[in-house]
Amino acid sequence: AAVLLCFALSGFAALLYQTAWLREFSFLFGTAELAVVSVLAAYMAGLAAGAAIAARFANRIRRPILVYGILELGIALCALAVPSAIRAATDVYVFLLGSRPAPSDEGQLTGILFFAACSFVILALPTGLMGVTLPLLARQAVRREDQIGRRIGALYAINTAGAVLGTLCAAFVLLPGLGLRQTVYIGALANALVFLAAALVARGAAPLASAKPASPLEGRIRATGDPWILPLIAISGSVSFSFEVLWTRLLGQILGGSIYAFATMLASFLLGIALGSAAASRWATTRRGSAHGFALAQLGIAAASLAAFSLLDSLPDLARSIGASSHASLGPNATVAAAFLFPAALFIGATFPFAVRILARDETEAAGASARVYAWNTCGAIVGALSTGLFLLPTLGFAGLIVAATGTNLLLAIATALLARPAPRLLVAAAATLLVTLVLFPPSPPWRVLRTSPMRATVARGDITYFGIGRSATVLLLDTGISWKLTTNGLNEAEIQPPGSRPGQSVTTRWLVQLPVLARPETASVLLVGLGGGLTLQAVPSSVDEIDVIELEPEVLAANRAVASLRDSDPLADPRVRVIVNDARGALMLTHRRYDAIISQPSHPWTAGASHLYTREFFGLVREHLRSGGVFSQWIGLRFVDEHLLRILVATLLDTFRNVRLYQPAVNSVVFLASDAPLSLEEDAATALAVAPRDFARYGLRFAEDIAASLALDERGAREFSRGALVNTDRNNWLASQAPRLRLESSLARKGGNSVFEPFEPGEFDDRSI
Repeated sequence: AAVLLCFALSGFAALLYQTAWLREFSFLFGTAELAVVSVLAAYMAGLAAGAAIAARFANRIRRPILVYGILELGIALCALAVPSAIRAATDVYVFLLGSRPAPSDEGQLTGILFFAACSFVILALPTGLMGVTLPLLARQAVRREDQIGRRIGALYAINTAGAVLGTLCAAFVLLPGLGLRQTVYIGALANALVFLAAALVARGAAPLASAKPASPLEGRIRATGDPWILPLIAISGSVSFSFEVLWTRLLGQILGGSIYAFATMLASFLLGIALGSAAASRWATTRRGSAHGFALAQLGIAAASLAAFSLLDSLPDLARSIGASSHASLGPNATVAAAFLFPAALFIGATFPFAVRILARDETEAAGASARVYAWNTCGAIVGALSTGLFLLPTLGFAGLIVAATGTNLLLAIATALLARPAPRLLVAAAATLLVTLVLFPPSPPWRVLRTSPMRATVARGDITYFGIGRSATVLLLDTGISWKLTTNGLNEAEIQPPGSRPGQSVTTRWLVQLPVLARPETASVLLVGLGGGLTLQAVPSSVDEIDVIELEPEVLAANRAVASLRDSDPLADPRVRVIVNDARGALMLTHRRYDAIISQPSHPWTAGASHLYTREFFGLVREHLRSGGVFSQWIGLRFVDEHLLRILVATLLDTFRNVRLYQPAVNSVVFLASDAPLSLEEDAATALAVAPRDFARYGLRFAEDIAASLALDERGAREFSRGALVNTDRNNWLASQAPRLRLESSLARKGGNSVFEPFEPGEFDDRSI
């Protein structure tokens, strides 16, 4: 019982670290998909390497509990050192790859190699130590042959259950309440407690007999057991990770892209694995029975996944009926996630104890078998994570991927059944029948889900003009009859109007680029973070000479090009425009280019690709890339914030820039204008309007009074409004943690921004007339 409790705490700490490290590395590499998968692959590679090493020496350890405890202490010390290692890597990263004349695409080979090398070097030791722990505990726990499947399955299950708790605690309690660094401290404390508990247990445990190294002849005899299970469990692990990527993307259309949504989906998946492993451990008593169980588990994964996929289009109705959405509480969202993830995850969890029991001849091989199965399974997971996110899903699509993944499971079921003589004919027939049916009648994409907005679980109407599955987002362009609606992962990004439409329908996006030029009529170079529907880009005045656009998802570019010939003008065809496909932070870190104006237009402040664009660290990076007197412009929708969050955002800007203003060109949004130099739009706007009058008049800006009328807070008002507010940082990102929990009725869009700004309006502080 003490060993199981310790291993549960190990799993708890491991998921705290994984969550924290992914976020820490994103500050260095950005949120581009290549960076994310590099870190994830490095994490799993360390686990696999640790398990592979443990397979060679675990049977020689006489006091495995004590060694396990020492390893846990080592994990804690390594985890505490990781942030410092990442900071050092940042310096090396900038030194080796920085000083570029302009931002570059994420596909640069040198950058990819650095992502991988840096991630592997920093995470190799802590994750390698994690990979050793299961074989050591298997060495301690298994004393008889009939305990192999039962006890190793129980260890795997309890460790995964701890991981479930770690996932939920990190997302719902620790990160929002304590921040990133303190979350790591909690993980280190858990490891330290495991060390103390293991040391106490080891004092009362008699040393085990050390196994003698096998002779060359004995090694060859033992190797002729059932080694075929190793490549099969590797393929199974690869397919399982493909399913995790697939379901995360699809359920994200309903639950949103917040840390809470991802944690809910991951916890549901891991809980199914834990219970499946626990259940299978009771049946994994013989090698022959385990082979049949492994084949049945593969059949179950395929059947459950196909059933869930076929029922996906009923998901929006289910979500709406129970109140699940991007702003819902844990209960409704967990219900939706569990309904579609849980059944297949049960069978996925069952594969591990079955595979270990197939490989291990007797109790003396339990530790080595668990290590080898774990290593092969994790290596397969690395392949699945890399190939699915980067290649398979964009190439095959959702329906094609489900066919390929479930078809692989069915082939695994048939292969296992045939290798386990005598083969269970009924199982082979069932798998073969399902495989033929799958090939003849492949499923269709879940279009209702792909049209669904996670904000309210509503299904958008309109003809599909463009559909693309990218590495980081699913992009859909719908023709609603009056405009083209661009969505990424179900979230509305832009409304692209056809020729002849009134530009005022997207007034905020136009003001984003026009305000900086009005503040600095001499503006010649502009950096735009995020393309969206190209509306902001389209509104750049003709007086600007150069425009760089950084866009994270290539499919957004493709969607814009799909309607380029149908618009008033194609913004991407502008000869001034240069497009960079990358994460904004990752691109800016490696260039010394400076701009007269930088405009950032992330749409949803809680999503992975946008949340890190509202922090002090990002604003500091922007300031470094502005010329003297340059201006930064950003917007936020008032439905995404309350007064508390808006004060935090203004305070964060003022922590970086000397002068900050807020404009409210539309009822439900505000635009921030920030600079180290004074902002005197009342005087400078007339000059800018005279330089390019037609560009501004098109959007209703003809006189300086048109701009002044939308001023919500001037510099003094912004300081008073944000007095005493917290600062939003990478390690304490209040917008990422609190915005997803904000109900519409609590937001400023429902309360009205004017009532919040009224006590701080410019007239309250001086006698100037607006």
